[in-house]
Amino acid sequence: MAGTEGVFLDAQWLKPLEKSGKTTLFSRSRATSDYSSNTDLFMGAYLNYTTKTGFGGTILGRISSLESGGDIGIHYFKAGGKFLIYALISAAISSERSYSWFSIMRYTPSLNKNWKLYTSLELFTNFREAAHYISVQRVRLGMDFKGNQFGLAINLFQVGTELDPNGSNPGLFIRKQF
Repeated sequence: MAGTEGVFLDAQWLKPLEKSGKTTLFSRSRATSDYSSNTDLFMGAYLNYTTKTGFGGTILGRISSLESGGDIGIHYFKAGGKFLIYALISAAISSERSYSWFSIMRYTPSLNKNWKLYTSLELFTNFREAAHYISVQRVRLGMDFKGNQFGLAINLFQVGTELDPNGSNPGLFIRKQF
């Protein structure tokens, strides 16, 4: 995504680890750079076990420019031809109390043989010691042509209790689904 405030790169993949598809690995590598060369890197691996109801357990390992650690949580996952929902509530495995909510919701209805509408909403919120620490929202609205997505995007970012208008990055996105 190229935006008015910076560039955002995000590589994600979800892979079943066994035939039934109950055990999956979701991996994400993300890089952000503003136009003043301030950068942030993040990598996370989410090991999930999902029951028939869509609920299950998750163990998450993460490393970023600021910190590293692990989380344990409960997730909900459902995917169909037109939609995907992944929602995770987790707690950090550390002496510092940290709780977070992460979700991805996508809706991609077919418009004809080659074209689909592409919509995506990602939400992340973290609380530390019972106070809001950080929130991120990523919104995508565009088109999909044979697995190639493109369109309008905005990333919103809040730290603490202040809603900072400088924490938004509207722009354009391109994405390839393999």
